Amino acid sequence: MTINAGSEATDPWALLLATDWNSVDHCCPDVAPETPVILAGLLDDDENVQRRAVRDLGHAVTHQNSIYSATAPAARFVIAVLDHPRTMTLGTYFHDERCRPVRAALLEWLGDLADEATYDDDGPGEPEDVAAVRAVIPLIYEAARSHFADADPPVRESAVYAAAMTLAVPKLAVHIPELVPLVRNTLTDRFRMNSVVGLGGWVMCRQDLSGVR
Repeated sequence: MTINAGSEATDPWALLLATDWNSVDHCCPDVAPETPVILAGLLDDDENVQRRAVRDLGHAVTHQNSIYSATAPAARFVIAVLDHPRTMTLGTYFHDERCRPVRAALLEWLGDLADEATYDDDGPGEPEDVAAVRAVIPLIYEAARSHFADADPPVRESAVYAAAMTLAVPKLAVHIPELVPLVRNTLTDRFRMNSVVGLGGWVMCRQDLSGVR
């Protein structure tokens, strides 16, 4: 199955097989499953396996908001599978008590990752690993943007949040006018504060953000 990941058509299984997973790792190689096992689990036919895979993605691949050598290739795979029908499996993920699709949780994970990679000059990881994630951030924006009109409200919300968290990348700042009203009208309090802080760093949009503070 070929999936549209942002502006590029990507076969997620080819992406999974093309990555040298022996040369990268996450934080807990002796505890959590290997990264490709986690990623394949996101599309497993067993919904319990899917839910564990989402949990392991957050606990191991970005443990405590850190970036590892496996994080960037994992993000590329997540982007590639966002449109897969299996990502509509319902469950409770991360710190959100609502029952929502895996797709919403994956978009939230991508938004958190964009925020972590751009929070400061150094980033929470080895320089080469942080740089690899930063190279993926434009793809995160494009993938999130394609879900702004998703039929599922939690997916729409996570998509707007993920896009907003990419705007620290200078070349993506041109999208601020599009994001400001979406942040105002789409996000609940849980996501709004981080998004407003991210957007508020840009002088050009401070006045427009007055309505979402």
